[in-house]
Amino acid sequence: MKTRILTAAAILGALMLPAAANAQVVAGSIVGAAVGGPIGAVAGATIGAINAGALGSYVATHTYPTYYYQGDVVVGATLPAGASYYRVPTDYYAPAYYAVVNGKTVLVDPNTGKILQVIN
Repeated sequence: MKTRILTAAAILGALMLPAAANAQVVAGSIVGAAVGGPIGAVAGATIGAINAGALGSYVATHTYPTYYYQGDVVVGATLPAGASYYRVPTDYYAPAYYAVVNGKTVLVDPNTGKILQVIN
């Protein structure tokens, strides 16, 4: 009788392991996101600032014609279809595109034309 009870308990315990493991993954994900989010944001801002300076130097040595835009050159503005975008070398920035608008270098989303960051 004791053998049957122990066998049943072992089987039940083995069946509960995946559920317990899943609960730990979910709890760990929530804690990891809460702790890692701010740390990732600070690291991303620092890396972005370093790369923005390097990108500014790159653009200064690789001149392209400026696109004259009637609106304000600010983050979130959408450039018209006639603007030219240039690929940023991965040495300076993650895969991205930039444009020279009214003499300012801006990072743009090539699919939407939205200005993501004003470099200078």
